Amino acid sequence: MQRWLWWLALLVLCARLGFVLTQQPLAGFANQFDMLRNTGCLGLQPLVDAAPGAATPQAPVSRYRTDAPRDPSCLFGTEVLIAGLAVGLDQLGDTLGMGQPGSMPLRLVGWTKALLLLLALATVDRGLRIWPSLRLVHAWVAALILVDPFNSLYLAGFYTEFAALLSAYLALMLPLPWLLSARPPSVAALLVWGLVLAALALSRFQHAAIPLLLLAWLTVLGRTQHWQLARLIGWPLLLLIPALALQLSLQGRYQTIADANRWNSFFGAALPAASDPAEFVHRLRLPAACAELVHSTWYLQRGRDARVECPQAFELSRLAWALQLAAEPAALARLVGRGVALSGQWRPSYLGEVAGAEFQRMPAGQLGQGASLADLVTRLPFRGLMLLWLAPVLLVLLQRHPMVDHRAPSAPDAVIAHRRAGLWLSPLLLSIVVLGWASSLVGDGYSELARHLHLAANAALVAVVLALMTAMAGLRRDHSAALPGLLGVSVAFALPLLALQWWIGKQSLGFGILEQPATEAAAESTLLQGWALDPRGIEGIDVVYADGHRQPLELYARTELSGIFGAIGAHGRGFRGPIDPTRRQRAMVIEVRPQQGERTVIDRRWFDHLNPRAVSPGRP
Repeated sequence: MQRWLWWLALLVLCARLGFVLTQQPLAGFANQFDMLRNTGCLGLQPLVDAAPGAATPQAPVSRYRTDAPRDPSCLFGTEVLIAGLAVGLDQLGDTLGMGQPGSMPLRLVGWTKALLLLLALATVDRGLRIWPSLRLVHAWVAALILVDPFNSLYLAGFYTEFAALLSAYLALMLPLPWLLSARPPSVAALLVWGLVLAALALSRFQHAAIPLLLLAWLTVLGRTQHWQLARLIGWPLLLLIPALALQLSLQGRYQTIADANRWNSFFGAALPAASDPAEFVHRLRLPAACAELVHSTWYLQRGRDARVECPQAFELSRLAWALQLAAEPAALARLVGRGVALSGQWRPSYLGEVAGAEFQRMPAGQLGQGASLADLVTRLPFRGLMLLWLAPVLLVLLQRHPMVDHRAPSAPDAVIAHRRAGLWLSPLLLSIVVLGWASSLVGDGYSELARHLHLAANAALVAVVLALMTAMAGLRRDHSAALPGLLGVSVAFALPLLALQWWIGKQSLGFGILEQPATEAAAESTLLQGWALDPRGIEGIDVVYADGHRQPLELYARTELSGIFGAIGAHGRGFRGPIDPTRRQRAMVIEVRPQQGERTVIDRRWFDHLNPRAVSPGRP
């Protein structure tokens, strides 16, 4: 039976992957600018009627020039190496008369990445062949998650998400046979794993800490097996340390990227989460004027330059302000809670998926090969999203509970294998989710948060699958012994989760953008216009002036928000209305009134910003 299920998983995997790879026209995520940092390293430029260096978010471009000049904004990394392999294959094809010199089909990049993914899957599958049940679980995780369109649409493109996912997958799975067999790995195996860790460190700066975490956890487990620790640590570090050093040096060269990330995270996410932005700035020993830059980001600067007005914030350690924010638990809850509300759309509508179209999504196909788990996630309400992101916690609890980990005499080897696999994977999946959230919020705030959480999203989905399989296996081995354990774990997980959801749900969770006026210049239009969303629904949106006068704004539908933020975006509303001319030169805030819970200030403006004034009132 297991053999037939394995073949079924392989069939599903090939059908889903092949459906995306053979789409006509080409399917993949379009370029919203980030691809340019990778294509610029290889002299690649899309063959389309657009200025060099321009984004093409409406659709992927099916062919690229291969003789364009190198872009100075190029950012070397694992994705560049993989794309370079595709360029090399294209040049070989041109030499053999099989291609068009001077250009490369983007589909070749997709097929190159798919081949690397299949080789990785085959390698891991071969390593698990003497543990049939784990091999079967791995096959279905690959078929359901790894080749899901929210992953496979990154194949035909130059985003860093595929490189990060492939290297993280191998970094997690290569040590598994060592631990299952309780045999120390060879030097060659450790060097290969070290190369994979180096690739993960170079895939994205946000993932640089994960390889160290994996190495540390393997050391802990290796010590229990009495493996030689110096050998276990030394050989992978031989390759990992240079990769980390290179990643750090690369980040130091791109000050513009660093400034954008700091601006987005501090002024766009952390400062709005504080109960009193002025007090928060004071605690960090920043100039008082820095508080007036709250809600501004690199992309919405409001006509002000935070680098000029508050340069001290760009020199401030992220750890310093994160610890200061964590000292106020409600502020931390607001920071994370707003992030959860923005994290549900893994296939955003602002990226087209079909070449030659305009923001069109890849079809699901007659047999549903192109159906995606992302389409289920995008329908989740706020509490459902929280449950998804906390699934690794449930997996850890299940793995540690003695009733669920009951060792049936009839299959001791299989049970021990599952236990060792869970002991290795469950804390690492949890760590990837935690580190993913921390690096995203602290690293770049809410800017494209759902995409930046891509690796964490995969870890959470794998945790859901493993938690369900762990519970089912426990019941199948010994129903009478496992059922009380499962009930105990469920209660231990559900009660704190409900309390956490209730507490976070009471916070200020609204998020929005004041689009008009775009600046704080005194000659700006007197019309207010923008949008806001709140996971609890919006009752009203007001402009509140410095004297306490509250002016309701007109609400209207903004249907595009659901395509950007999923089900929670459906609660979003546009707002518009005039500024009271008698209060035109005074401070004001835009405040969202939810159907329940605390109000949220989504923007503050000081239109006479050249003159000294007090920080506007209002709670975040």
